[in-house]
Amino acid sequence: MNPTARDYLPLAIAAIGLAALPSLMHAIGLGTTSATEVVVFAIACMALNILVGTTGLVSFGHGAWFGIAAYAAGLIQRNWLPGQFALPILLAVALVALIAFAFGALILRRRGVYFSLLTLALAAMIYSVAFRWTSVTGGEDGLGGIKRPLFAGIDFETALPFYVLVATIGFAVVYGLWRFHRSPVGTVLVAIRENEQRARFLGYATTRYKLVAFTVSAALTGLAGTLLLFNNRMTSAEPISVAFSGELLAMVVIGGMRSFLGPALGALFFVVFRDLLSSVTENWLFWFGLLFVAFIVFSPDGLVGVGQRLLNPFRKQAAEDAAMSARKAGAVELPAFMKPQDAGDGAILTATGLAKSFGGIKAVEHVDITMRDRKLHALIGPNGAGKTTAFNLISGMFAPDRGEVRLRERNVAGLSPEAITRAGIGRAFQITNLFPALSVAENVRLAVQARAPERFGLWQAAGGLDQVNDETRQVISTMGLSGIEQAEAGSLSYGGERLLDMSLALANSPRVLLLDEP
Repeated sequence: MNPTARDYLPLAIAAIGLAALPSLMHAIGLGTTSATEVVVFAIACMALNILVGTTGLVSFGHGAWFGIAAYAAGLIQRNWLPGQFALPILLAVALVALIAFAFGALILRRRGVYFSLLTLALAAMIYSVAFRWTSVTGGEDGLGGIKRPLFAGIDFETALPFYVLVATIGFAVVYGLWRFHRSPVGTVLVAIRENEQRARFLGYATTRYKLVAFTVSAALTGLAGTLLLFNNRMTSAEPISVAFSGELLAMVVIGGMRSFLGPALGALFFVVFRDLLSSVTENWLFWFGLLFVAFIVFSPDGLVGVGQRLLNPFRKQAAEDAAMSARKAGAVELPAFMKPQDAGDGAILTATGLAKSFGGIKAVEHVDITMRDRKLHALIGPNGAGKTTAFNLISGMFAPDRGEVRLRERNVAGLSPEAITRAGIGRAFQITNLFPALSVAENVRLAVQARAPERFGLWQAAGGLDQVNDETRQVISTMGLSGIEQAEAGSLSYGGERLLDMSLALANSPRVLLLDEP
């Protein structure tokens, strides 16, 4: 699937915006330095949005990466590479990426508010160190003496040439992020945001993907920090403070965290609001805070959402009611990739002595199950008998207290859901488990992509994987989902959701398929 002209629209908007930004800032009484700050904050906000808007991870301490990189680049230039620009930046960004990778591997074991609080603790700790270690960081006086580059006969000490340099870097970041978000990794991050559990049961090692997102986000935030260092010719502990991290998060939310360029719009709004209002009142942050609350309450989609609502009356709206009515069911032909290549007549799955207790409640006790290859089996019992719990133990949602599960000769008991899925056990859920905000085609594509060698690609467009595209079409046709490919999964009827849930399980090409109350 080749990109269309519409796919390139964000790049065109970014290029035009970067070219026009200095003139726009001068028109409202601000300078080129403010335009440079907009680009710097836009890079940081778009980097933070990899976590917040794309992956669904809220970081309260992302300013730490901004400040660490700024200090690192400043110290490298002053002490080891005087007059250098590119090398201090590259070394500082590499240092931040290394620290973020190690820290992320630790804190990504926690989810939700615990993850957010750990990022907050990191920022508070680094701020304290930077503020008190005066012999290295300069303490409250900051780290000065930073020189802008002079090369190719261009003196970047003046504002406009330096803006052009920063804007060029900024556009390169936008292009890189555009490729990243469209890559297989980018699509999996969206799946994690929508339903991490289902992503794991498709075979994705979600912690690894989140670690990639965390590291890339921190590194690009660090890049922004180094650019602000050279813009101001100094740095201080202020960017590491919790308050600055809150400002970055506010920019993302105000701009629109579900939009690719929304965070950059939020950065523009913040700099203009700050520079104009701070000339009128010292309490500009109070009014900015009120505005932030107003966006949270009345427009969670930010400025982009406001613009979309204003334009909606002038757009042709596609009817999405009764999505299943457009379904075209055809003849069922099982695709070749779904047929087992190593079929036999013996047992394919054997569970022996399974037991699981929750506190004092024995949900499963001494359960033995044997499933023959290419046969239908039924697990029958009254409500509360432990049927779903048995499925959960076999598929990896819970680790059994006792017993083992063998797929052929391999013991898979206690493995993670993604490892068991990749081993060959697929499942559908008693309560439908989908990516509700994604289309039917995107749901199926994610399931097919989980088996592709390119599933961890960072650059190639996910829509350009020919084999994935072909197998996605085959699954959609086989499962009778033709005609509703573009409908949101959450808009389907209950029967449609059940059908899609089974489609995701079958798209994994499992050797054993567990259907919980199909």
